[in-house]
Amino acid sequence: MRGITSLAGLLLCLTFGDVSAQTTYRLQPGDTLQVWIAQEPELTREVVIAPDGWLSFPLAGHIQSAGLSLSELEAQLLGRLKTYFKDSPNLTIMLRPNSQNPQLIYVLGEVDNPGEYAYRANMTVLHGISVAGGVYRTPLLAADQDRSVVVKREVEHSQKRLQELRARITRLEAEMRGEKSIGTAETLAADPALAQEQSLLNARMETLAMEEKAQAQANQLSERNSLAMQEQADTLTKRIDLARRRLQSINGLVAKGVTEGSQQMVQEGTVAELEGQVSRLTSEIAVAERAKMAELARYDSARQAQRTQLLVELNAAQREQEEAAARLADSTRIMTIYGENAASNQQRERRMLGYQIVRTVNGETREFAATEMTPILPGDLLRVAYSDPANNRDAGAVQPVAQVGSRTSGLTPRAAR
Repeated sequence: MRGITSLAGLLLCLTFGDVSAQTTYRLQPGDTLQVWIAQEPELTREVVIAPDGWLSFPLAGHIQSAGLSLSELEAQLLGRLKTYFKDSPNLTIMLRPNSQNPQLIYVLGEVDNPGEYAYRANMTVLHGISVAGGVYRTPLLAADQDRSVVVKREVEHSQKRLQELRARITRLEAEMRGEKSIGTAETLAADPALAQEQSLLNARMETLAMEEKAQAQANQLSERNSLAMQEQADTLTKRIDLARRRLQSINGLVAKGVTEGSQQMVQEGTVAELEGQVSRLTSEIAVAERAKMAELARYDSARQAQRTQLLVELNAAQREQEEAAARLADSTRIMTIYGENAASNQQRERRMLGYQIVRTVNGETREFAATEMTPILPGDLLRVAYSDPANNRDAGAVQPVAQVGSRTSGLTPRAAR
């Protein structure tokens, strides 16, 4: 079995590069495995690791395979199958190329062909730039002057839109907290977008106050109606008590023959009528109470719906802000590339290339500065951009990141070229 395992290891080396020089590959959902069992050719088959990380194999059942190495998975599979064989099964597992789940890196910015590329073992930043066609170098053309005017307008529009979105987000956050102001009088006077959002906030707060006042008045009216009906029911209950006492007296007189039985019947009718009135009032009180509870539930539901709508608007504004910031960054970078005169061209010549890697680890996305020899991992986004040596003190600062894998960021400048 060791000979067959060694052969499988050799094939893996040919597929994935020098294994000794890279981190052991860990299986992931979507990987396809070829499993051979010499004693039972019928069990030889291809299996795919399911999206939940589990692998199913006859006789062995289900094995949690995501995160295991090939040798670890082989050991687990052998442990489950050996009870079904007289001798230890001759088992070999090979990882097959998976076109559905390739390992990619993403390169954008100052490269000749921004885009996604297949990952290779031991890749560095320099390798990433090489597969993307190298650093982009093209002399400026006369037509770029016209292009710079268009880009300048795009920058101004993006800056204005960002200002409006910041004001909107500030207003939505204040409204969700129940605050009535988003800035001082001086701040509002200096920022027209913020002043406009303050006017909208005032109108919405006024509407909310009117709704709360109407709800409070409705509650008070309902309380007064319920109280009045309860008082009527209490009065009728007292009348019923007096009527029953009088009925008892009449019953005694009838028994003695002092009075006629008709008076007894009249009094019984009076008691029954009063009891019917109390029953109707009790029903009306119950109906009024249910209506009150329904109105309170409706009001609470409306308030929750308003809060949900605020949250939806806030999320939409934040997403639009991120997109506008990305467009502004692209347009600003285009301005630095094209320039508006010879002085800007000379300044660009003095700039240096800088490298940033955007990496997602355990669901958290981070961006950090890199050098040409920094290793690249599968899924990394490499951003190549010029930086001014005079501002190198900010070169290592973490910047806001776009969504990893987005083909929009970095491709706009390419189209402008």
